[in-house]
Amino acid sequence: MSIRYLKAISLLSIACLFVLVSLSSVRPVLASQVFKIGTSEEAKYADALAVECPQPEIPSSLHEECYKSCCLARFCITCEGKHQVTLVSSSGSDEVDEIALRTLRRWKFKPAMLNGKPVQSVRKIKVEFEVE
Repeated sequence: MSIRYLKAISLLSIACLFVLVSLSSVRPVLASQVFKIGTSEEAKYADALAVECPQPEIPSSLHEECYKSCCLARFCITCEGKHQVTLVSSSGSDEVDEIALRTLRRWKFKPAMLNGKPVQSVRKIKVEFEVE
């Protein structure tokens, strides 16, 4: 073996030993340890609930086709339970998207609650269509 090769092996051994010594000096975090970060108060939160969810009126033209798709709707719900809805993703059909939006605008919500008080919130809901 050459001297360069032996020096490289000894340097590699020293580096590995350094890593092992460094790792052994790290104190493990136990699962039972509790960390207090930021606040000492608890908050009780409940999501907004859809209390009235009318079904869409499917036109006869779609009944003739077998159609299966979905879209993602985003609801911004006020503390009074009123909402604005937008589509985050399309079903792939402008006609079905319009039917979905028209129906989702008729939904009614109970607002989200924080410590027993109504608060504004945002919810995303997946809407699935299957016409047979």
